[in-house]
Amino acid sequence: MPSRDFENTNGTVFYHPTIGGRIVGGVATTIQDLPWQVAILRNGAQICGGILVAPRVVLTAAHCVTLRLFPTLATLNVRTGSTTHNAGGTRVAVSSRILHAQYQDCETCSPDYDIAVLHLAANANISPAATIALWDDNTAFAAGVVGTVSGWGATSEGGAGSVTLRRVDVPVIGNVQCRNVYGSIITTRTICAGLAQGGRDSCQGDSGGPYVIQNRLAGIVSFGAGCARAGLPGVYASIPGYRAWIRQNAGL
Repeated sequence: MPSRDFENTNGTVFYHPTIGGRIVGGVATTIQDLPWQVAILRNGAQICGGILVAPRVVLTAAHCVTLRLFPTLATLNVRTGSTTHNAGGTRVAVSSRILHAQYQDCETCSPDYDIAVLHLAANANISPAATIALWDDNTAFAAGVVGTVSGWGATSEGGAGSVTLRRVDVPVIGNVQCRNVYGSIITTRTICAGLAQGGRDSCQGDSGGPYVIQNRLAGIVSFGAGCARAGLPGVYASIPGYRAWIRQNAGL
């Protein structure tokens, strides 16, 4: 699936993550270390990540589960409790999906409001899978605070995928600094994270996966320009910024 682009206020074109992606600069890990990580499957193939936040509720990015990708829920499943995305754990059907009403699914639309809830057809909270707590409304993360992002995929931009779950630690970058790069798309609904010199990042197929600070969910992998490029941090949908919406649509 091709990248979708948008222009920031300076007219610079940046890119949405596409389904398929990678963790850059990270290390192999296990589901026991990150038991809330789930794989979003289309016809059995992993395309995105997600986060188990209740026994039958998954949070992910809206762009991972659009009507364009999934005209019917019959092709949409999640796999929980497995270090590998293609076997093991528990595979569960999705009974309903809720995309943020203000998310726009088009090739040149802004990637704002990139959050969705999946309600599952059965309990997915089966060991080693486990749910994760959420940060509260209006929580502010200081620049430099380190969080962990995880997912399946290659270890370099454009590389081949990884079957094994990987993780990488990246520090928060303040919104003022991040807005200088991405423009007005950076708001209280987003968190930016990365290294000034690049080298560590989430990337396309990690879309919808967790950005975790102090063992609580802080963000959802949303978009960025390339992968792990210097001066171009990853951008995450902010859990505190969407907390009221999550309560309304996920009951949490």
